[in-house]
Amino acid sequence: MGKIIASVSITFDGILSGPKGDEENMISWAMPGVQDIMMDNLVMFQKAEAILLGHHSYEGFASFWPTQAGDWADAMNKTKKYVVAGKGKLKEVQWGNYSDTVEVIDDDVEKRIKELKKELKGDIILSASSKLIQSLLNAGLIDEFHVIVHPVILGSGNRYLDNIESRHDLKVMYTKFYEKSGCMLFHCEVIK
Repeated sequence: MGKIIASVSITFDGILSGPKGDEENMISWAMPGVQDIMMDNLVMFQKAEAILLGHHSYEGFASFWPTQAGDWADAMNKTKKYVVAGKGKLKEVQWGNYSDTVEVIDDDVEKRIKELKKELKGDIILSASSKLIQSLLNAGLIDEFHVIVHPVILGSGNRYLDNIESRHDLKVMYTKFYEKSGCMLFHCEVIK
C-alpha cells in the first residue's frame, strides 16, 4: 500500500509562500535552504512512485520541469503525476513531452486518493499544495510529513496548515540540521 508523504519548505512561522502582496516570491527566503537540501530532496523524489499536486503547484511545476534536463528533471518528468483540481477547472493536463505521466483528479477526490494508496506500493510525494494537504489531512489520508523549516519569520503570506479541523499527533521519525543554511528537516509520521 502506498503512503502519502507531504513535502514542503516553510518559514519558522509556517508560511510556504512569499509575504502578503508578493505571495509568488519564495526566492527571497527559501533559496539558501533549497540549495542546501537539494540532494536529500532529490533522493526522496527519485524513490517516489508518484507525485501528487494541487492545481496551483501543478501550473508552476508543469511550466518549468519539462524544459529542464538532469537528475531533478528526470525525477519530476518521468514519475507519474496526479493533479487534483476542482471539477471542470482543468479540462486536460500537459507535461511537455511527458504528457503520458500526468493525470487529473477532479471528481470524488478522497475516494480516488484512497484508491491510489491501494493501487500503488511506493511513496506518493505531495509537494507544497497547501489547500490539498489541508483537505487530505482532515480526511486522514496523509501518512508522513517531510518539512524543511527555514530560519526566517515572514509574518504574512499563505500558511501551510490553515483550516485543520482536529488534532493530529505526529511521531518524529528523523531530523537533520543543515548547517550552511540553518534549515531543519523534520520527517514525521502521522499517528493514526
